[in-house]
Amino acid sequence: MEGLPTPHNNLFHLTMTHLPNARSLIETNFPPEVLHTIDLDSLQFEKRDFVDAKLREKQSDLLLSARFVETDGSGDNGARSVFVYFLFEHKSKPEPLTVLQLLSYIVRFWETQARNGQPLSPILPLVVYHGETEWTLARRIEELVQCPAVMSDFQVRFRFPLLDLTRMSDEEIQGVPILQSVLHLLKYGRGEQLPKRYAGILRFLIGSMSQQELESWLEAFRIYVIGVNQHMSIEDMDRIVQSVFPTQIEPGSIADRLLKQGREEGVVIGKIQTLQELVGDRVSTREELLVCNLSELEQTLLGLQRRLRQRQ
Repeated sequence: MEGLPTPHNNLFHLTMTHLPNARSLIETNFPPEVLHTIDLDSLQFEKRDFVDAKLREKQSDLLLSARFVETDGSGDNGARSVFVYFLFEHKSKPEPLTVLQLLSYIVRFWETQARNGQPLSPILPLVVYHGETEWTLARRIEELVQCPAVMSDFQVRFRFPLLDLTRMSDEEIQGVPILQSVLHLLKYGRGEQLPKRYAGILRFLIGSMSQQELESWLEAFRIYVIGVNQHMSIEDMDRIVQSVFPTQIEPGSIADRLLKQGREEGVVIGKIQTLQELVGDRVSTREELLVCNLSELEQTLLGLQRRLRQRQ
């Protein structure tokens, strides 16, 4: 169902709301001749109230803006728009009308600009896809519109670039360390290969962030894997995390508690609360959950995990 959060959407959104990751995705997926026209130092996220209510309903889309590089030395871009916009869309399964969805999003954004008396800005979309099969669906609006060739000049022309992780080798996945780690996790997250790949996915994080940031990302990864993968146990994750970060997990830290998750009711309660939020349930208080024993908590957790998997 469109608009409902999934573990995939949540991990992608979490990653892309860190500006360095969003910039890295742009730098590694648009051609140099496009990048040379854009001042990426001015890149910023658009506020949700900048676009109309229909656009705000779309939880998985991310919209960023940047200024053009001035080319005439006058400080005036003339009739050109001041800003260019980037639209990120994430797909965990193939959707036949994705190109129409993006076009409708862009048209509604232009309508908002027109109502505000603003010039229409160029919008550059990018779809990140990691389904279980490669993308074979329409990427051009012309592919959806069936008409004789003599009418083609009168039809709308629009296409979106696609980052199809299912077709890419690991070496082709580029970006800053956390972006590479997340893209690899999206690529392998649901499959049987994840237990063998997880250590390599985590190694991108070594030396790239502070201890506090590392613990936050390890927690996000853990929640994601539990929500989407049926081939790796909590014990497997514990062992792999400890092997990759043998000296960085301090006693009493968040990561240390995560390593003991299967035995600590407090962490199980925290996971239940997180998953309740992800599926849209009312989040239980700690006091409400503490009246349950560990077995009951684990059953609640399993039920929430099954609901998350159904949304893949």
